[in-house]
Amino acid sequence: MRAACFALIAGLLASQGAQAAEASIVGDWFEEAVYGGYRTISISHFRADGTFTVEFRKCLVPGELDNTDTGHWTYANGQLRMITEARDGFWTLDIEDYQTQSNDGTVWVYKSTAGPAVQTYGHIVFKDVRVTPSSKVPTCDLSS
Repeated sequence: MRAACFALIAGLLASQGAQAAEASIVGDWFEEAVYGGYRTISISHFRADGTFTVEFRKCLVPGELDNTDTGHWTYANGQLRMITEARDGFWTLDIEDYQTQSNDGTVWVYKSTAGPAVQTYGHIVFKDVRVTPSSKVPTCDLSS
């Protein structure tokens, strides 16, 4: 009986640890999505100090259009707020909100909930895959 209680408590503690790890978005993420009629590829870098950099590549026919956003982020209870403060080095202000649907530490699924992009493109579900910090945005013809 005592061993069963100990096993139950250990299991609960392990699941709480897994849930805490699930909430972390700190790190580097690859994403490919279609919105506004264009395929867009990006690598996001969420740093523990609350800053981010996102490198975007919009696939045009023909060609590509790149831009980089930087700013600050907050994350609590599955809610992400990204405050973009610069686009390609020029001051801007863009506040976007997202709700996490799942995050197993390798694949993160979240949905846009508020901000100018929602007004323009509607609610989009994103599926990001964790990558290494040195990952680069691939060319449009190399991604799937």
